[in-house]
Amino acid sequence: MLNQVVIITGASSGIGEATAKRLARDGLRVTLAARRQDELERVAREIQAAGGQALAVPTDVRDGAAIHHMVAATLTLWGRVDVLVNNAGLGYSRRVVNLDPVELRDQVSVNLIAVIECAQAVLPAMLWQNSGHIVNIASLAGLVGLPASSVYAATKAAVIIFSDSLRREVKSRGIHVTAFCPGFVATNFSPRLKKIAEGRPAATRLPGVMRVDYVADRIADVLRHPRRRVIIPASWGWLAGIAEAMPWLADMALSRYKQDV
Repeated sequence: MLNQVVIITGASSGIGEATAKRLARDGLRVTLAARRQDELERVAREIQAAGGQALAVPTDVRDGAAIHHMVAATLTLWGRVDVLVNNAGLGYSRRVVNLDPVELRDQVSVNLIAVIECAQAVLPAMLWQNSGHIVNIASLAGLVGLPASSVYAATKAAVIIFSDSLRREVKSRGIHVTAFCPGFVATNFSPRLKKIAEGRPAATRLPGVMRVDYVADRIADVLRHPRRRVIIPASWGWLAGIAEAMPWLADMALSRYKQDV
């Protein structure tokens, strides 16, 4: 993987930032994409200070032209794209009846449409190379619908199906596609997870919550050993199986789920 080129969306914090730093340590050249230019440049400086190579490209993935600029800038500098980590994501903990129309559309735009458009933008280069790997960051919520996260869960379920369909389209051309489905991760993604990430004593405990460094390590592992779908923590795979085979039991397990995750 030395000197391969990876584009990571949502790279200014959380899973994206941790993955960028992890892959840069492995010798990959990293394009960092997100809306916050100052944070992107900070991550790029930290990667470069550690001896890695990074390009910061401010990108709003809701803008198709910005996506194509992100890919074009990568190809101009490095001449190839080997990996796309489709990580940018957005979620609101709202019951459907209370969900603002703008919040609804933003979730669909960022979590699903942008995932498809980013994949579409890198595919010509990967098809020309006859190699590549697209890692779509989905969620356990895409396999087990969570209350008060209905739209988020729906977009992540769609990402999982999109990943499978795309994988079947391009596997004969040496391109891998992975749906990566983490459970709870200690990031700033939600108020409760932010409290856990900051180590606040009053933070409510959540089962199986993971550090971003652990998630980044698992993403690095799937690039070395491509798989169709990854669920982490692996022990949570049972919940996805139960939700499919015995939804009533999953209903019971999730009956105490709090919407402010």
